[in-house]
Amino acid sequence: MSETVVTHQLPAPVHVLAEVTDGHVQQVTLELIGDAKKLAAVKKTTVEVVLASAPEHSARQIDQLRVHEPAKIHLFEHPMLATYTTETMLAALQDFVTTTAFSLLLVPATTNGRDLAVRLAARAGLGYVPHALTVRSTGTDKLEVTRVSHGGRIHVQSLWLWGEGAKKLLVTMKPGVADASLPNPDALVPEVVRHVVVPLPKQRVRVREHMPPDPRVQDLRDAERIVSGGRGLGSAQGFATIRELADALRASVGASRVAVDLGWIPHERQVGQTGKTVAPRLYVAAGISGASHHLMGMRGSDTIVAINSDRKAPIFSVAHFGVVGDLHVLVPALTRRIRDDQSKTAWENG
Repeated sequence: MSETVVTHQLPAPVHVLAEVTDGHVQQVTLELIGDAKKLAAVKKTTVEVVLASAPEHSARQIDQLRVHEPAKIHLFEHPMLATYTTETMLAALQDFVTTTAFSLLLVPATTNGRDLAVRLAARAGLGYVPHALTVRSTGTDKLEVTRVSHGGRIHVQSLWLWGEGAKKLLVTMKPGVADASLPNPDALVPEVVRHVVVPLPKQRVRVREHMPPDPRVQDLRDAERIVSGGRGLGSAQGFATIRELADALRASVGASRVAVDLGWIPHERQVGQTGKTVAPRLYVAAGISGASHHLMGMRGSDTIVAINSDRKAPIFSVAHFGVVGDLHVLVPALTRRIRDDQSKTAWENG
């Protein structure tokens, strides 16, 4: 008499490529893990993270990821992976992406992520959707992806087969549009699968120094701090006040759609659903009432400060700190205070 053992294999997992800067896992990675968990729950599968790192940083990064409970971390470890270059990352990950079973790979739509993703997709023969705002399941075998096109002026929806027999799909996700995975401090260390890194090509690009971007010309999607102005500025000249505060904070200048439509500032500075979706550490909104399309574009910011003369302005519903008053008085006063504190700190430090 023989015994038959039936094993149930999980569907292919959802993968997330970790974004690492200066040795730290970036917030956008946690946002992608949050989305991946929701999709994996529908598919009744797991979430796995792909991490390319230098040996001196990997233990800390694994600990950062541990609390978000991935089922596995695929670790590619090499000294040359301490700093992102296209050649090294592509060489390290290409075989893995080509041969590994997964249903979906989520990659941050950051400068580095956008640079790498299209090349990985082309070389591995993956389906590819760039600049996605949302990825949601319309059943266990289909995914609906909404992405932005034409500088954010058009939203495009596409439907993809998802699962057994379907082409593996790579999607780059915009930072700040998803809720980050909530950490579980008691989470166990996940299984860490160490992959052999193929001989990496001799670098034609050598990183000599990291120079912070000039916030005055930096893409708003990559900015850590943003000071935005709206109709309450009164005119294009009102943005001079905003720029002074932005310079004091080493922040980029943003704007509401109304300010752009009035011709006060170029469209590339517009924040919102019809502009750019941002998720900086600090977002200051001065003279912006807070229309829904603007709130959707910045509500993922870590700290939101609102300055408005209308105490009922919708912007206060998402602000962490709010000041009711005349921005033409408050913003210059805030700029002076920041400058004074900076001068005092510089003097104390000799």
